[in-house]
Amino acid sequence: MTGLAIYATGAMSFWPSSILRSFPGFFISNFIIALGLSCLEVAANPFIALAGPGELSEARLNFAQGIQGIGSIISPILVQKLLFTGINQSDLFRVQWCYLAVALFVVFLAVIFFYVPLSEASDDDLEAMALQRLCNTDLEQGVKAFGLNARRLLLWTGVALMWIYVGLQEPISYFWSVFLQDIKTRSDTFWDQAISHAVMAFGRFLAAGLCYFGIPPRITLATFTIGAFLTSLLAMVLHQGSAALAMLILIVFFEAPIFPTLFAMILRGQGKHTKFASAATTMAISGGAVWPSVVYAVVDAVERYSSNNGLVVVVVLYGVSNLWPAMICSSWVLRRWVDPVWSKRRVMVPEEQGLGSPRALNTPVLGHEKAFTSHLEPVPWVSPGAAGAAPTPSELSPMPVKPSLPVAT
Repeated sequence: MTGLAIYATGAMSFWPSSILRSFPGFFISNFIIALGLSCLEVAANPFIALAGPGELSEARLNFAQGIQGIGSIISPILVQKLLFTGINQSDLFRVQWCYLAVALFVVFLAVIFFYVPLSEASDDDLEAMALQRLCNTDLEQGVKAFGLNARRLLLWTGVALMWIYVGLQEPISYFWSVFLQDIKTRSDTFWDQAISHAVMAFGRFLAAGLCYFGIPPRITLATFTIGAFLTSLLAMVLHQGSAALAMLILIVFFEAPIFPTLFAMILRGQGKHTKFASAATTMAISGGAVWPSVVYAVVDAVERYSSNNGLVVVVVLYGVSNLWPAMICSSWVLRRWVDPVWSKRRVMVPEEQGLGSPRALNTPVLGHEKAFTSHLEPVPWVSPGAAGAAPTPSELSPMPVKPSLPVAT
């Protein structure tokens, strides 16, 4: 609700800015809106990832981001083709009413969320979930991969990858019209971008389906990251024509599921650090403010000015991005840590519970399992037939059978 309140405040502050026609006021109102959206991003993504079976976190987040992709298709069409046709600097009346309508709708949502009883996960609850998952994976707390703490390794390398990924996504969007002018001069920039948004939504729904039907998210992430690398490379090599345009649109398709899949994978197993991990991963979106400038500097530095030269940065960084899924797939510990199948509760057979075999007495108890069993008193194993052992079924005397009453005919 805090994020919604800040968002509504920023939208309402656009009204005086539009009346005064103040660029600083417009800048401040958009900054407040962005601050509210950041709060929503920190809260909404982990809520979607955690609100349900743990093995379907990536599927839920990809599906939710697919809905956002549908919004990215509809909103530009509404704004440019229906609501704000013929808008100029001196005609902001319809724009300010639109911002006011958005603000009132957001306030309405905040009121709904205030009265709807949403579940709240405390740090203790999140830590208990993480410990239960460790029990399922047979991993110890503080387990290491490549000589480093596995949880911290996945968190900080994942945040770095998110910073790079968002930084790669923004230049494609920011320089879209410039790319199209160099690739295919007669293309319709608006509708080509609408097609790319539709392809983006489809890519996220496809990834949601793959994760739902049991494809490991690390495989899904690796597939789409490799696809983004290859299509960006082909777009740079082909340079012009319909084939280059198709590759540019396919870049958007392959990059679409990376954010939600990566976000859910970073949060898995973080326990009491989940909220911090969510904030750190959201903070990595700041890469979108850095890499467009780098791409522009590369384009401007080349003697033969062409926006296509900026794809060199995209190709190189997508190649680097493939190292993260490769790192996970090459480590047994990291595979077990991120694979969602281990989020399911394991059904233990009697031998694993220590109820059917003396071998269970020799099974070591992991450190984090003691947290779940410390309140239980150990029961010593007594073999059948020993003194003090419970009688076997064959040793029990049969119970007398009570004669049945006669039935009237």
